[in-house]
Amino acid sequence: MFDSLEQPIYRHSDQKEQQKYFSGKKRQHTLKSQMIGMPEGKDIVEVEVGVPGPTADIKLFRQSQQKFDKSQPFSGNKGFQGGENITTPHKRKLKRELTQQQKDENKF
Repeated sequence: MFDSLEQPIYRHSDQKEQQKYFSGKKRQHTLKSQMIGMPEGKDIVEVEVGVPGPTADIKLFRQSQQKFDKSQPFSGNKGFQGGENITTPHKRKLKRELTQQQKDENKF
């Protein structure tokens, strides 16, 4: 199981440095952190801290994933869609409900 978060930082005085850390999503300058843990949160096995805010969650995860076995399964939120061996929650389609099986799979 894994997730990323952004923490606000003070704006750098140099314009080029500012651009590296500006997150359009948060509309402020940020650093991104990512944690990878075991199911049920028993152990944290990988932590990335201090990555520039505009870095995509999936890109950050792909860099960390190289440290694990290629067949290792992971589960994360919809920000990680498209990665290998990553299970993400089912999303309800317009005017359709999720099946009971999909609802059960969405629960970790």
